[in-house]
Amino acid sequence: MKYQSGNFEGRELKNLFYQCWLPESNVKAYIVAIHDLATDSDRFEILAEFLTENGYALYSFDLRGHRRNTGGFPGNIDSMDHIQKDIILFMDHIRTSAEDKTIFLMGHSLGGLISIIYAIDHPGLPGIVVSSPTLGLFLESMVDKKIAKKLAGSVSKLAPNKLIKINIDQNQLTSDLKILRKQIADKNKLETITVKTLAEINSAMKWAIDNVSNLTCPILIQQAGNDKLVDKEKNKNFFKTIKSEDKTYKEYDGFLHDLWNEKGRAQVFQDVYIWLEKHL
Repeated sequence: MKYQSGNFEGRELKNLFYQCWLPESNVKAYIVAIHDLATDSDRFEILAEFLTENGYALYSFDLRGHRRNTGGFPGNIDSMDHIQKDIILFMDHIRTSAEDKTIFLMGHSLGGLISIIYAIDHPGLPGIVVSSPTLGLFLESMVDKKIAKKLAGSVSKLAPNKLIKINIDQNQLTSDLKILRKQIADKNKLETITVKTLAEINSAMKWAIDNVSNLTCPILIQQAGNDKLVDKEKNKNFFKTIKSEDKTYKEYDGFLHDLWNEKGRAQVFQDVYIWLEKHL
């Protein structure tokens, strides 16, 4: 596996960090992966090892407000629309190397929601793979209950830059103890985000559900069976209403939220590989 990192020009000329993992030999196809809230693109290292071994190149960038792309304001996603434009520009950047090869989109949790929105707006996309997408978020398990209730109200308008503490229980992410210890010790994960970020996520969830009829590209949804962070019932119902004739839903009984870093991820990875091979 070969590794590279660099920067690309995002929306409003924003200089954004990205990294990629490449096969040693020929590349079958390229994949853009979008990470979850409060994490960063480093979380795709294990997935990248699997994909590169099977001929796929994986590219990812830190979302705005995260790790290397905070812009001096950690925890703030100023606009989900800006992230969508970042993806467009990132794919343009990748095409300078990919040429005419297929570029898929993958996303975990919040990254899954972002990927779904992108797919709705870009029906010609070859396909997306999402893991435990954030279509229904158990906010009260992450932030103060009063903040959760006010999210859709005036607080997001009057104090959008107000920082609030988030508590993402790392024990609910993975049962792989080696990975869990690393994630708990990760000093780069966010512990505070802005009210604006939560408001943007809330609006994005509603928009995706309201516009599901326009999701027509091939899609694989992988859902953790024992998910305590996102509402898997909402994800199931969302899947049922997808209009695409090429849609697949797989639920992994007993698995925790972060499927691509879970203890039993070998089967999860194999399902991703089979799906990708069918859509080349």
